[in-house]
Amino acid sequence: FSVLAFIGTYCLILAYDRSKMPDRVKKRGQKTEGTVIEIRRNPGPLFSSQEGEGYAPVVEFETPWGNHRHFSIYYQTPSPYQVGQKLQVGYYFYKSIREVLLDGEENQPTSHVLYIWGICLCLLGYPFVFIKLLDLF
Repeated sequence: FSVLAFIGTYCLILAYDRSKMPDRVKKRGQKTEGTVIEIRRNPGPLFSSQEGEGYAPVVEFETPWGNHRHFSIYYQTPSPYQVGQKLQVGYYFYKSIREVLLDGEENQPTSHVLYIWGICLCLLGYPFVFIKLLDLF
């Protein structure tokens, strides 16, 4: 169970980093215009054959290093995007970091889910870590 504490801590660190991504892209990133080339349907929950609700855009934009294709994971119903639509794209590329922010995607849902999972796993795992530490003394 102590492994759950470390996994929960990692989820919390990752959630914090993901929540700061929009600010990082706005401060350090570049802006350009992108084109919606495809609208993807939500594949549904993991390990399920059911289709989920919502649609997300696939946006292609040009950077100094060539064309880049961004697959958004921000699913919405109905989709506010249409194929061929032009929109503003903020991006921050540094070494292996590839962060992209479309207009209207400041509140990323992944950070909320990671916070919830991180808190739950920490609540399950840290009591066992503390018990093990008390047994050492």
